[in-house]
Amino acid sequence: MAQGRLIRFTQFAVFALFLAGGGWAAYSVVRYLTTDPSFEVQKLSVSGIKHVEENQVLAKAGFELGTNAFKVDLGKIRRRVEELRWVRHALVARVLPDQIIIKVVEREPIGLARIRGEVYEFDNDAIILEPDPASGSSFPVLDGLRPNDPRGNKKKVEIYRKVLEDIGPPSLSEVHINNSGEVSVVSASDPLIITLGVSEFRSRWTKYLQLKTQIQQQYPQAVHVDLRFKNQVIIRMKEDDSGESILWDAEKKTL
Repeated sequence: MAQGRLIRFTQFAVFALFLAGGGWAAYSVVRYLTTDPSFEVQKLSVSGIKHVEENQVLAKAGFELGTNAFKVDLGKIRRRVEELRWVRHALVARVLPDQIIIKVVEREPIGLARIRGEVYEFDNDAIILEPDPASGSSFPVLDGLRPNDPRGNKKKVEIYRKVLEDIGPPSLSEVHINNSGEVSVVSASDPLIITLGVSEFRSRWTKYLQLKTQIQQQYPQAVHVDLRFKNQVIIRMKEDDSGESILWDAEKKTL
């Protein structure tokens, strides 16, 4: 009986010593990693940037060289860098012994927007981006986006993409989308405003191209062509101050 208790006590003592030894070893390793000068960060590198300046990323990171690599809060740096409007995602990682890398995935502009008289770029998520003069964007200008309306802007950007897909960006200089989703466009070669409505953009644009020469020749003072209605072409003239439209009906008279 006494011998059994002695054996159990001996086993417990060995186990306790093992845990103590393991704990001390772990503590020693952690202490070494977090205090040894060889793990002090000497380089912070940034990659993947075109529109964002490196100093902007570094400033947002809020990081000081000389900090121990294992004490760096990688998630905090990532969240800070992603506050930059041009940054879609950021990856922050340690490269031991003494480097932190920040890999940036930037937002890709898909169009230009006129907001309160200023022109901005925007991406597929309708995020309004600071203008980048170096980008040389030549997209048609979207008129209709509003500050602080992410849901409405997202819907308009989806319509904008559909219009460009159906018509082709080189053909247009402006795309106007109202809050009801109705589309009007301005050709790259003609100042007329062409109203296409909410659907059938390609067929209605094709119809306009078929009538374009006749409209220019017969109605040089025209400023607006409305193609929303089946078998009808509604034209507004420059001198039409009454607000009334000149109407051609395919059943009565065609252009």
